[in-house]
Amino acid sequence: MQKLFSYTFSQHIWRIIPDANPDSDQWAIELRDTENKIASVAILDLSKKEVIWQGIPEGMDWWASVTAFSNGTFFLHHYRYPDLPEPTDLSAFSAQTGEIMWSLPNYLMVRVIDDHTIEVATKTAVLFTYKHCDVRSGSLSAQPESQPQQENQIILTEPVRYKKGNSFFDRLASFISKETGGHEAISIDYLEKRPYIIFSYYIYHQDKTAQYLLIVTDQGESVLHEKLSEERAGIGRSTMLLKASTLVYLRNNNEFSSLTLS
Repeated sequence: MQKLFSYTFSQHIWRIIPDANPDSDQWAIELRDTENKIASVAILDLSKKEVIWQGIPEGMDWWASVTAFSNGTFFLHHYRYPDLPEPTDLSAFSAQTGEIMWSLPNYLMVRVIDDHTIEVATKTAVLFTYKHCDVRSGSLSAQPESQPQQENQIILTEPVRYKKGNSFFDRLASFISKETGGHEAISIDYLEKRPYIIFSYYIYHQDKTAQYLLIVTDQGESVLHEKLSEERAGIGRSTMLLKASTLVYLRNNNEFSSLTLS
C-alpha cells in the first residue's frame, strides 16, 4: 500500500468524480464555499501529484454541479430554476484549462458511452428524446439502433453503508471494536479490494461524531487506522471511492487523500 497524493482546499469538497477513462488518473473535485455561496471546480492528476486546474467555470453558479468527467472533459449541469430540483442545461469544459468547450441548453447528461461520446436527453412535453453528443464539439446525432459494448469501462466502487438494524452491522461493528481497542461504531462504510478490507466508520465523541478510516488485510493485519474528522454535527455522505486500485477519501471535508492498494 502506497500513499499517492494529498491536497487541502480552503473550500469544502462537495463531490469527487474520476475520469471515466480507466487509464486516466485525473479526478474532478466540486468545491463549495458555503459562507460566500461560491461553487468552483478543481482537477487533480494523481500521476503528476498536482492540481492541474482550479477555478470557477464559465456560467457556474451556486446551483450548478459537476455531473460527469470523461477523457479530460468535465460536464456541468445548470439549474435555470433553483426552486425546481431538475437540471435544465449542460455544458462541457477542458480539464486542462477550465475553458468552456460547448453548451447545450435544454439538454441533460445521461451517461458516458466512450472516450468520444456521451448520451444526452431533452424533454419534450412528458417524454425524453435521447441523442449522442460528441465530447469535443458538442454536436448531436441520432442514437444508432445497436450500440457496441464498451470494452474498457471504468471500474469504480462505492462503499456499502451499514447501520444499526442491518444484519451485518453487529458483526462488522464487533470486528472494528476488537481492532481499535473499543471503538463503538454507529455507522460503517465498507469496501473490499483483496487482500484489503476497508472501513470508514463513525463513533460518538461527546455530543458530536468522529470519523475514522481502518484498513486491514484478509489475514486480519491492521495496515492503517487514522481519524478523518472530529466534532462533526452528524454522519456525512460516502467519503471514499475506489477506482481500480486507487482509494480516495476525505479528511475534515476539505482534504483530498489517495492511496494505491497493491
